[in-house]
Amino acid sequence: MTAEDPDNGAAEQGFSFSDERRIDPETGEVRNPADPSAQAAAGSGGEPDPQAAAPADPGAEPAEPGVEVPDDISGIDDTAAPVEGGVEDEQSADARLAAERLADLQRINAEYAAFRMRAKREQDRAREAGVQSVVEALYPVLDELRLAQENGDLTGPFETHAKKFIASLEKVGVVQFGEPGEEFDPSIHEALMQQPSDEVETATVFLVMQPGYRLGERVIRAARVGVQAPAE
Repeated sequence: MTAEDPDNGAAEQGFSFSDERRIDPETGEVRNPADPSAQAAAGSGGEPDPQAAAPADPGAEPAEPGVEVPDDISGIDDTAAPVEGGVEDEQSADARLAAERLADLQRINAEYAAFRMRAKREQDRAREAGVQSVVEALYPVLDELRLAQENGDLTGPFETHAKKFIASLEKVGVVQFGEPGEEFDPSIHEALMQQPSDEVETATVFLVMQPGYRLGERVIRAARVGVQAPAE
């Protein structure tokens, strides 16, 4: 645009502007900012092209400037990890925490079961050791009772008390063994004397000098006996 100076009639360079407003102030319609013909027409002061200045479809969402939406999304990876702090992450964290707590509980339960078994074995061993120490202290009394019974000196009330005493030992697991006529077994008998005999085919106990005692399945004292062996 040029202007003529009134003093000397010389031409003076003017100025120009472009109307880049998105809303047309006269029609109130949305202009198309991407249409260069509309901007050129607005900048030159001419009438815009009706087809170029046609408003967009009112029912369609206008595209955000600078964002390109591809038509083919087949190559887009939709298996990306969820955003940290999302619902899926929270569920995964809860599942991992529950698995860890369950493993801890199972481990503690197994340790407690093993501890209980060890404690039971230790209690049984301590009990057997206590009973064995008491029986060992009573060996002289038990041997005297056995000799008195074999010689017939244990009669009347004394015999009753002796039987009750032996029965009390059996209640705590102590069993007396060793009788004449038993087959000799070196695992439970201790042979203090031996003599040949034609009346036996295998080694046989014929005399019990001191009875043996067994606590459960364990022999705490072997029976001390005399043995008859075959003559040949």
